[in-house]
Amino acid sequence: SLVISTPVTVVSGLAAGARRGILIKGGTYLEDARLLKAVALDKTGTITEGKPKLVKWQVWGAGEEAAVQQMAASLAARSDHPVSKAIVQGLDVKGPEAESFKALPGRGVEGMVNGVRLMLGNHRLIHEQGLCGPELEAELVIHEKQGRTVTLLADDSGVLALFAVADTIRETSKQAIVDLKALGVTSVMLTGDNTATAKAIAAQAGIDDARGDLLPEAKLDAIKEMQKRYGA
Repeated sequence: SLVISTPVTVVSGLAAGARRGILIKGGTYLEDARLLKAVALDKTGTITEGKPKLVKWQVWGAGEEAAVQQMAASLAARSDHPVSKAIVQGLDVKGPEAESFKALPGRGVEGMVNGVRLMLGNHRLIHEQGLCGPELEAELVIHEKQGRTVTLLADDSGVLALFAVADTIRETSKQAIVDLKALGVTSVMLTGDNTATAKAIAAQAGIDDARGDLLPEAKLDAIKEMQKRYGA
């Protein structure tokens, strides 16, 4: 009976996971889960609901509000990132078609709108472009410490506007982290979002180790480091 019951139990476990939206690559991985010592979790859509909303936006500089809205909407409409979708929905305006559109992995997007090169991206992108100043940095810190993701619209000369987007913690996340701790499993958050935002969200979820500002390749490096540390 043991020969029969073991594979039946594994298949039942795989099916139960699938019903809950959890895809497990095979029975071996399910059985090996008992050996887990640490898990790496993304932030948006995993710990949070993945349904961010635009909670505040403001023109930065001497730009005209309606024009800035349209420019931001033009670029955000071409992106499928949850934050971009939140900006489009929150602004509720339609801008001209963005041309020469390009994704900037881990940073944002860029494109031409009405003949002007524009960027719509995160703190990292604006910093790398040399467009951050003390006043802007101070404003970003205020939002990031509240767990908000800030996206900035800029041209080659400077920042034109900032958009603060907030996501909410899943109701089940905090309890899941507690349950993992009870099993002796350490939870680590890995995200491309700003470190201050990551730590704020992690604190709400009960996660002690939160690592932000990670590009995709840096997330992989972090997982490899975890494997060495925990003996995977």
